[in-house]
Amino acid sequence: MTLLITLLFGMTIFIGTLIILITKDNKKIAELSISIAFSVLFLLIFLEVVPHTLKHLDYFSMIFYGVVGFCLLKLLDLFIPNHEHSKKKDHIFHIGIMASIALIIHNIIEGMVLYSTLQTNFELGILLGIGIGLHNIPMGMIISSSLEMSNYSKVKISIISFVISLATFLGGLIIFLIGSVSEYIIGVMFALTLGMLIYIVFFELLHHLKHQDKKTNIVGFIVGAIVICLSLIFHHH
Repeated sequence: MTLLITLLFGMTIFIGTLIILITKDNKKIAELSISIAFSVLFLLIFLEVVPHTLKHLDYFSMIFYGVVGFCLLKLLDLFIPNHEHSKKKDHIFHIGIMASIALIIHNIIEGMVLYSTLQTNFELGILLGIGIGLHNIPMGMIISSSLEMSNYSKVKISIISFVISLATFLGGLIIFLIGSVSEYIIGVMFALTLGMLIYIVFFELLHHLKHQDKKTNIVGFIVGAIVICLSLIFHHH
């Protein structure tokens, strides 16, 4: 039952996917999803990921593994087809791949935490799951919009979104199978995610925002801030 609930909260990425698939103004929605994702990830870094990492690691270790995560994503970047920031479709697709990699790692960790919380305090676990779901939605939007603009079919987009959604379930399954993971390992995974998110926010999303309509960016920032605030309320209830 606990694993099923973990799976369902992980599937909230699909809500973001559905928003993209059923809307008509794809360009506007894609730009809005970029600005929302920037706001969500920027606030997530400083309000959630850093504090969670410091619960498990000291400052030096956080910085060290954060740099490792940053470099790993940069290294992976070299194996992804070349893109130019001026070519919006290519760049949005590129951002989608980067976000997918970081999101999978992040959601595996959250799945581990969610499953453990549900086992010890079911009500708190449900609130935590709602918080996770809230910030999964804009990430589902950015990944799906990047795939749609790259002419992926709705079926392929749904399949890819489903696979990424399984990351939260995978985290819960790990705890189910092995019982527990050391605090240090959880801290290292958070720190790696931190480095990856910093790379995405400041070296991918920020460049793209410069080419977008300012009003769209402002609306996206506000929506993202509301999403992350609601997410944090449920996380820390």
